[in-house]
Amino acid sequence: MPRLPHGARRLLSRLTLRLNPSSERGWFGGEHVCASNPLTVTEDVPLAYAASALEDAFEGRGEAGLVAVLAAYDGRATVLSYRQPSCPCECSCVPESRHVGVSAPATTRARAPRAPLVLGASFSADARAYRAGVRAVREAIAAGDVYVLNLTHELIGVAALSPAETYAALLDRASAEMAAYLETPTLTVASVSPERFVRVRRTGSERVAEIWPIKGTRPRGADLVSDAAAASELAQSVKERAEHVMVVDMERNDLGRVCVPGSVAVSPLFEVVPTPYCHQMVSRVHGVLRTGVSIPELLEATFPCGSVTGAPKRAAMRIASHLESGPRGIYTGALLVARPGEIDSSVLIRTAVCSDGAVSWGTGAGITIDSSPAEEYLETLLKASPLTGDGTPPVSLRETCRVVDRRVPLLSYHLARLAAGGCGPSVLARVRACAAETLAPLGTIERCRLGITVCPDGSVGIELSDAPSSLDVPGGPELALVTVITAELPVLPPGSAKPAERTAWDAAQKAAGPGAQAVLVTPEGRVIDGATATVWIVVGGELLTPPMSFAVAGVAREVVFDIAGEIGAPAREAEITSRDLEGADEVFFTNALAGVVSARGRGGPVAERLSTAFELLMRP
Repeated sequence: MPRLPHGARRLLSRLTLRLNPSSERGWFGGEHVCASNPLTVTEDVPLAYAASALEDAFEGRGEAGLVAVLAAYDGRATVLSYRQPSCPCECSCVPESRHVGVSAPATTRARAPRAPLVLGASFSADARAYRAGVRAVREAIAAGDVYVLNLTHELIGVAALSPAETYAALLDRASAEMAAYLETPTLTVASVSPERFVRVRRTGSERVAEIWPIKGTRPRGADLVSDAAAASELAQSVKERAEHVMVVDMERNDLGRVCVPGSVAVSPLFEVVPTPYCHQMVSRVHGVLRTGVSIPELLEATFPCGSVTGAPKRAAMRIASHLESGPRGIYTGALLVARPGEIDSSVLIRTAVCSDGAVSWGTGAGITIDSSPAEEYLETLLKASPLTGDGTPPVSLRETCRVVDRRVPLLSYHLARLAAGGCGPSVLARVRACAAETLAPLGTIERCRLGITVCPDGSVGIELSDAPSSLDVPGGPELALVTVITAELPVLPPGSAKPAERTAWDAAQKAAGPGAQAVLVTPEGRVIDGATATVWIVVGGELLTPPMSFAVAGVAREVVFDIAGEIGAPAREAEITSRDLEGADEVFFTNALAGVVSARGRGGPVAERLSTAFELLMRP
């Protein structure tokens, strides 16, 4: 092992490591492994140095009987060496948990509601920015730069519990094939990763290496029937299987660089595994390492895991670095642990990183040419739910959706808005199930209205009708300004659904009268929002809408932000006054039910192009 500069090694007390048992006697034999009081801790070293430390432990060289490496996505690492694993009782501050791994039954479910483990949380990229990133990835795929790319962002907030308590809570709510807890001098990792990275075992004279990539997820169903349907749909999904096989082929290629020719195989392939919040597609790639291949060479060939990069790996990593909001840190890196004769490791996903009272949690999705930006963003919310909880909204929420041919084209947008309003995965699963059950008996219908109400107890109400939108007025609705006092309006969380109790908005719309759309303005003339739709103006070819201080985050509003670039009319939030309404080139409204509708006498070419683009999204 290369020598470090003077002072780079230091003795530290405690710094506990705990490995929860995984299937097939992973993490060293299927027993709880615990270690503390490391002999040495070496921070911020190259992965090649860390890999040499792993190899020394694997070969039984030196005084360390156990070596742990925390490898960041960028290849920098922290190395902790321990004399031997401790008795679990010596690490009693860190919880044990009954393992539920890849052999978990389909009935494995999370118990809800669950309180959040993070307070004041926000994402490094908001919904709009993440969806824009997905569109950029699709453009890169269309250009032939990559085939698939894992696009990530990060949830950041204040930790509600201590790191050890956070780990205990995560174990209780998320089945984890590769659960682990590690304290370093600068941070603590509480990981409930479902994914093994690389495992090396000595079998006679051979060293067998295996990687278990995960790619492809589906939310759990609200009941056994819908849950089985979700698992079946994932197993048969052409898109998910295509994405998955690209990652598997990449892992086969990576292992093939260091394995005996002809020894690399995949078994099983496309296995669907349940976890409390989602179903996942898993495969296992394994091969026999060539004689003379070192552990540093193995990690050089395989790190980082292809399931968290994309394909081709280096091109995907380069593109992601430009699209993501910042460095990933240890997220999508690896935790590797070695003892004589064995190395096991996890991909650091579903992982809380705790430091100085703060906690972060990376989340992402694999993007292909067929990916829906809204659905992929929703998937990242689902993957963050072990930390954010599985709650219910503090007040009743209401969604009004357009139905076309027994489907809700914008359902992912509606679900994301409900999630912002406090609805956890269990509630969202019930919404999906109730909507599907309600729409299944319908015939082919051009358009109808689906009302969804979610109550604080988590119950879901569904109402189907053919009632038109308030915007469905021949020639467009009249523009009616209604003065309101902002103190009487609720301040809604960013991106949140509208409350079912809408006294102020309903009163404004009633005051506007039949055939009109109320636009709420302050006594000073500042435009707040439309009563039942988002109000927009066109000025010099640019689309402007009021900021969301008191405005509802309309679903159609978000769609406009997503598609405005396609029609060559950039969209942004801006303070708008009643005078701006009068002087605008065009004035139009948007909501999910009606789409894009110009105010009477205020239409124009921009709104027409936008309406055409919006309606294309409604088609099957």
